[in-house]
Amino acid sequence: MTGRNEAAEASKGGVHRLPPFAQSLGAVLIDAKESVIAPLRLTLRDYNITEPQWRVMRVINDGAATDATGIAEVSLLRAPSVTRILRELEARKLIVRETDAQDRRRSLVVLSPQGREIVETSLRKMIPILRQYADRFGQDRLDRLAEELRALSAALKGAE
Repeated sequence: MTGRNEAAEASKGGVHRLPPFAQSLGAVLIDAKESVIAPLRLTLRDYNITEPQWRVMRVINDGAATDATGIAEVSLLRAPSVTRILRELEARKLIVRETDAQDRRRSLVVLSPQGREIVETSLRKMIPILRQYADRFGQDRLDRLAEELRALSAALKGAE
């Protein structure tokens, strides 16, 4: 038995074996993530931006969240990591913290003009790469894959 046959056999009647690591869901997801991210890393390196920093900057740019808690949630990073990343980005003058007018205890984060320029320039370089993914794999397939992965994530989070 190998691969799918082994996994199917394991799920049947009592023999509990895992597939070889390379065929496991975790390995396949990691490989896919690396395949997607690797070409984009070159652009991030041009600006000395890490992947987690990029996620934070994208979330801020998208307007999906403007406080540290919301940024952590949307960027899929832990709150202490976001706190550290915001400190680093602020030190590099890529973000600016502002006091929330409604809740003076709360700090809001926006991109500085320099941070916005890095995001916009990076996106201009990344969009052709993302178009290549669609050309190679098919836009419909990419859309379906993203939909299925969101469903998988939701189902697993619901099982916690």
